[in-house]
Amino acid sequence: MYPTHPPPSSQTTWLGVLCGMACCTGLSTWAQEAPPGTTPLAQEPVAAPWTYSLGLRTDMANLSHPGSMKLRPSLGLRYGRWRIGQTDGTDWHRFGQVLQDNNLTYDVRQDSKWSVSLSGSIINLDNNSHFDALKAGRKTLRAKAGLDYRLPNRWSVGLIATQDLFMRGDGSTLSPVLTYRQPLTDRSTLLLSQSASWGSGPHWQTLQQLNTDGVNHRGTGWGSVGTQLAYRYKLSRHWGFFSQLSAQRTLQPIFPNPLSSTPAWTYSGQLGVVYFEH
Repeated sequence: MYPTHPPPSSQTTWLGVLCGMACCTGLSTWAQEAPPGTTPLAQEPVAAPWTYSLGLRTDMANLSHPGSMKLRPSLGLRYGRWRIGQTDGTDWHRFGQVLQDNNLTYDVRQDSKWSVSLSGSIINLDNNSHFDALKAGRKTLRAKAGLDYRLPNRWSVGLIATQDLFMRGDGSTLSPVLTYRQPLTDRSTLLLSQSASWGSGPHWQTLQQLNTDGVNHRGTGWGSVGTQLAYRYKLSRHWGFFSQLSAQRTLQPIFPNPLSSTPAWTYSGQLGVVYFEH
């Protein structure tokens, strides 16, 4: 039987606010479009309705345990504003966010300043992974809202919110993100990102059940901070290479064993290649 939790009250308020902001942003973009009677001076080429990308990466959740390395395939698809993963290789190496996933996503707004999206995915709570959503275990639907605003001088600020729609243990999270982009050449870029994670009690409790011997957070509040350093290189028109090193530290931790020697920081990494059709 799945653990039950009281229905969300204030926990889901911020998710509603983010969704409202996303809708307002999309409406403002629609309102700025040309009136229907206006005839453009030149016809722009029509983009292909479908675009895709294919990738392969190695993913190591804990660098202190080399046996945790896994080989992960990736598939990106886009149709209009709907997409899974990343499919546009033109600016991927310069403007892509460090924190990414392969959820089904609807891009509310994408321009030179704003990036606003809504997404959802089925999560296996027994390993906190959407890759194993078809395996046995507790599953739930995680909704996600993301907002990113590009500041001058290569900085950007973002906000990512998630909510367990079925209330099966994933809880609610809120993560502000600050990112700096440093172009190395016209083909390569370094991205340095700093983030913090606020979570509800059920969210941290589920993570503690997954890592009973490690360092965990207790109760509702700010539970972790993280730093990510990503490198992206555009090999050719269609091919790209990427690598990422992440470090995460638990805030206000509890130790299941007072003599535990678990380090305060945990490190993870990944590298891979991706083919962009567009």
